[in-house]
Amino acid sequence: MSQAVPVWRRFARRSLSMPIVRLAAPGWPDAGRRVVQKPVLVSLIAQAVGSNGSETRIRRALNAGAGEGLHTPVIRQFVGGGLLLEFDVSRPPVRPPDGERFCASLTEIPLPDESVDLAVCTEVLEHVADDHRAIAELKRVLSATGALVLSVPTPPAVFDPAHVREGYTLQELSALFEHHGLRIEATRYCMHACFKLVLQYWRPYMVPLGLIVGLAWIDRWLRLGSPMDLVVLARRRTDLAC
Repeated sequence: MSQAVPVWRRFARRSLSMPIVRLAAPGWPDAGRRVVQKPVLVSLIAQAVGSNGSETRIRRALNAGAGEGLHTPVIRQFVGGGLLLEFDVSRPPVRPPDGERFCASLTEIPLPDESVDLAVCTEVLEHVADDHRAIAELKRVLSATGALVLSVPTPPAVFDPAHVREGYTLQELSALFEHHGLRIEATRYCMHACFKLVLQYWRPYMVPLGLIVGLAWIDRWLRLGSPMDLVVLARRRTDLAC
């Protein structure tokens, strides 16, 4: 027979679940990244899928380098009855109830050729030393009519010791894509001055979640200063011989 939960513990749980307490607790930059990137991703994924009666049917979507699934809900809303595949090099292969999740590298994606109708890859390429092989793999798994939505930092970017490069200009990313038979169809920018402050001054367990989210919303609406993040929609080039 289980013991009753002490009153003080029940009170502590309820207190910690209160919104004002959660906002005062330390947070992580990803909470702000979700705020500033979501409308950009929604816009480009909607463009990739289509916005009229001839929408592209997504049989399989891929969240490449998914991490903890920050943008999983955004991608899932466009998948419909299709299958959402997610992988990351450092996450355990936990399978969600309505998709599949596995461990893999962006340079070796364990999927068949032309098996994915939509690939989304956010803030990953700057971590990969062999970016040519990574883009070649993403292009390989895309179906003939498939689309890739990818985001990277663009210089000048806030320093991150986990990056192998600062980021890409649009010209550099376009050249990389063109080399592998992909063409950028649309671009968006996000992460302006206010969110740069979050990335520059954030320290673990020191910055309140409310401050991170608040600055992210200000950044999303005011867009002060130059942007730090580039998001693109690309497809296979149709003018190349197979």
